[in-house]
Amino acid sequence: MRLLKEIRTLMGNYHVKSGMYHYYRSEFAPAVEFFRKALRDPALTESDRRTARYYLTMTFMTSAERKVGKGEVEEAIADFQRAVEVSPTYPDIRYRLGRTLERLGRHEEAIEQYRQATACQRDYLDAQVALAFCLLASRRQDEAVAAMQRALELKIQRIRTPFDRGLERLREGAWTEAGDFFHTAFLSEPQRFEEEFQAALDKLKAEDYEQALEHLDQGLSLNPRYPDIHNYRGIALCELGRVDEGVEAFREATSLNPSYLVPWLNLAFALVRAGRLKDAERELEAILKKDPTEPTALAKLEELQTGRAPERRRSTARGASS
Repeated sequence: MRLLKEIRTLMGNYHVKSGMYHYYRSEFAPAVEFFRKALRDPALTESDRRTARYYLTMTFMTSAERKVGKGEVEEAIADFQRAVEVSPTYPDIRYRLGRTLERLGRHEEAIEQYRQATACQRDYLDAQVALAFCLLASRRQDEAVAAMQRALELKIQRIRTPFDRGLERLREGAWTEAGDFFHTAFLSEPQRFEEEFQAALDKLKAEDYEQALEHLDQGLSLNPRYPDIHNYRGIALCELGRVDEGVEAFREATSLNPSYLVPWLNLAFALVRAGRLKDAERELEAILKKDPTEPTALAKLEELQTGRAPERRRSTARGASS
């Protein structure tokens, strides 16, 4: 989840906004403090609460990944466990925690995390494969057999599902969409995609938008139907001044996942950048139909309809506009 800079400055809650400011500067301790303060506020809107919980989770996860990279594995495990406490049904945390536990030979704990990950998301192939191999390493024969069989089912499903959808679109004459589905079925490379995607995120964080876009385009060629790729491409394109292309990238992200509000917000604000104010108003109104408490949509819609920026209840966090 990533928002255009001008959206972050309109976050309704001071502590959420401050936490995001510190998170994007990799200042994890103050970010945690601000997000926890926000979550203790009984008056926090549900929209801000979701944002604070998401970013608190990501703060712990990002900190943990950094510590893994530096060889601080025990400290990384502690951060992953804190992330689990905030978002216990987020399967990717469980998977990454399991991988880290396995590095230390703590196989029983790793197996439990992989099981939790697959319980949260039954088609999570990477977690299922990791579980199967961890059971194999633990010499738990019957369980390993069952886990390997399930991994095979999911591997076949990963090809079969987009293949069947591609056939449907092809029969309907939707050639481009059919090609995307067949590409996913036959040409996707999950490990390389993950490498390109992570490299793009690192470049976005460093505000190297040209390099980020190159990695995102590589990722797009590997997995054209992944909504986050289109959202992040929109960010990079807008920051490079290619706003019209950014609008189309955000629109593609929303079409692939209509319930995902982040690219929808980015689309509305990109339309403002492009000077398409009426179009922006329509998108903001649609967002507020889904979430009437969304603070940035409320603030920007008020600004567009009244011709003036809404009054701020509190001063922004130091440097929050970055």
